[in-house]
Amino acid sequence: MRYVYIRLFLSEIEHPPLLDKMLEGREQDDRTDHLIHAFSKRWDFNHRGSQLIYLPVDKESDDGITFCFGRIGKQVVDHVNEGPERLFEKKQQTSWRASNLVLNTGSDPDGQKLAIQERGDIGKPLAIVNSLVQHINAELEKSGWVITANVISEKSTFWEATEKYKGQITKAEFSYVTPNILGIRSQLNKRLKDYRERENAQLVLVTVTIQEPKGHLRFDTEEVQDAIEYISEGGGSVKLKAGKEKIFDSKDSAKAKDAESDDSTAIDDKNGRQGLIKRFFK
Repeated sequence: MRYVYIRLFLSEIEHPPLLDKMLEGREQDDRTDHLIHAFSKRWDFNHRGSQLIYLPVDKESDDGITFCFGRIGKQVVDHVNEGPERLFEKKQQTSWRASNLVLNTGSDPDGQKLAIQERGDIGKPLAIVNSLVQHINAELEKSGWVITANVISEKSTFWEATEKYKGQITKAEFSYVTPNILGIRSQLNKRLKDYRERENAQLVLVTVTIQEPKGHLRFDTEEVQDAIEYISEGGGSVKLKAGKEKIFDSKDSAKAKDAESDDSTAIDDKNGRQGLIKRFFK
């Protein structure tokens, strides 16, 4: 059972003056409380034309951090055969497939991170989580927070790609989510903060594209190293192209870990949940 890591960014948003007056006197949740609230509710949401359901299972506390456990399920139709007494007649059978999800809601640098079970019969983990958080953002638009999701990627794969295709890479596209919550100190952080303040935006997706038709792009700079450090922790994404061919996408290089067991019911009892916390977040 393979689990993929995804970082959740929470950005504070400003309310229109009219809504501010309607919400006057109501205390806004902090980031942690908002995540706990959001992932403690059932959500029926659309994902690429299919109806999916997120169901909370339970919560666990460990070292003062609340972990939320849930499942994202999808209804599927299988074509099976009846028994020999029915001459193996074909029939349709409706069932459900579900992925486990474990969310670390902590506000420390390693927090706001979830591990989701990867299942091809449900969909790609990041795409599913993006559809879920978009639905949550729409339903909780008065909360004062907006959630953005990015995979936590293996930064070594970027350097392997630049070495493999050295002299062939004609385009590199770096995308960053601001504000930075990752605690990475670099000039990139300062530039993203300045951009956010200059544009007076609560949430900004900054995209930087560099191109060199002959494939002579350089990646051995401090700026690129900062970028990959930030992106690998879930702060954005990077794509590389050689001509028209996409040769690397950090979204396809998500950091993942296998559970020690294939037991998909592990989140249904306290010992199983504590085991998953230890496995994925310790």
